[in-house]
Amino acid sequence: MTGFDETKAVAGFKETATMTDPDETASVADAGKQPTAKRAPLVFFTVAFCAFLAAVLITTLSKNNVTASFFENRALEKTPVFSRDSFLSGEYFEDWENWFTDHVAGRETILKASTWFELELLHKPAVNDVVVQDDILLGFNKYGHWDTSYLETESIRMAEKFRAFSDFVEESGGVFYFVGLPDQYSYFNHLYPDYMENREWVLDPMHECFTKVMREYGVNYIDMRSVYDELGRPMEFYSLTDHHYSFYGALTAYQVLLGRINEDTGMGLKILTSDDMQIKELPNPYLGSRNRKLHGLRYMQEHAAYYVLNDPIPYSRWDNGRQTDAPIFNMPGSDTAIISYGFYMGQDYAETIIRTYRDELPNALIFGESFTNAMETLLYTAFNETRSLDMRHYSEKTLRQYVEEYRPDVVICIRDDTAFFTKTGNGAVD
Repeated sequence: MTGFDETKAVAGFKETATMTDPDETASVADAGKQPTAKRAPLVFFTVAFCAFLAAVLITTLSKNNVTASFFENRALEKTPVFSRDSFLSGEYFEDWENWFTDHVAGRETILKASTWFELELLHKPAVNDVVVQDDILLGFNKYGHWDTSYLETESIRMAEKFRAFSDFVEESGGVFYFVGLPDQYSYFNHLYPDYMENREWVLDPMHECFTKVMREYGVNYIDMRSVYDELGRPMEFYSLTDHHYSFYGALTAYQVLLGRINEDTGMGLKILTSDDMQIKELPNPYLGSRNRKLHGLRYMQEHAAYYVLNDPIPYSRWDNGRQTDAPIFNMPGSDTAIISYGFYMGQDYAETIIRTYRDELPNALIFGESFTNAMETLLYTAFNETRSLDMRHYSEKTLRQYVEEYRPDVVICIRDDTAFFTKTGNGAVD
């Protein structure tokens, strides 16, 4: 009986393991080539994607001189400035991320497409902080109520400031008036859908309290919200697609203001009426601030109104220290050009001076934000010299220094109810 030879068995196993079928060998070789073939589309996609990102980056960097978004009506992020502290804290890289988000190529096209999708396909009631209805665009208000006890405290604080400023104007030989206007969302707050917040619960007591306290402190305050209420809040007084009033709303405010000045002072200022002018409307599409937020996708057939005097008043005009003699209405180049609220006076200027060279008339100083613009197109007609300041942008002098230097006969503050309690800018009258 022969014993088991372990050495031969192992040798035989190895020999068997090394013998392969020729077809099997070919299959293994092909298998080695397949991963490379499968990787080719992936490599192509990766290269194409990287090229796309590079193109976007190059395009973005080439247009980095853009500083503001027209449709969003805001300043864009500035190019980050390197510092050791911001680098170590990571803030430097966050700033670059924010900058790229604001400046990436094609951003406005993407945002417009997204807005169209929400408006036309999803039919959302509020898009980009705008309440969208068939016949009007309103500002969106966040839901929720808060304690309104601050209204009296803030009203007193502002009344004290403006009472002191009014005294200063009187000491300089002038008289001061504060014109309080509703913002568009405040003027049309009764047109909000039932399921939307219209802020009536705070707007009504705010106007009541602010008016009461300003008058108690002896400030010449004109409450235009109440005037508009007595007239039934005509639709044509405020824009359907912008947060400002229209020319018609500004005309009424101008007439009320000059009537009050004449009543108080006996100045006998000429107050324009429809008999003194021809009121016209431009055929151009009007792009209001609400519609700008919707990238111009809701025009609503609104048009800007303006007037032509039967007896024109010659004037010279300076904007920010440079003589421009610009027209009070920034007329478009064609009937199809898009216009906005900047149609009135051209835009917000830090300082505008209009001289009509009628020395027998008093001089006026107007200060406020963009609500002054539409009224400026009318107010200059009543005065010899009309100066207008926007203290958000003007910094050469304080308001008191300006009054002290030029000693206007009438000083007028024009503010909307979103800024009644704002301390800075046109509220800095200390």
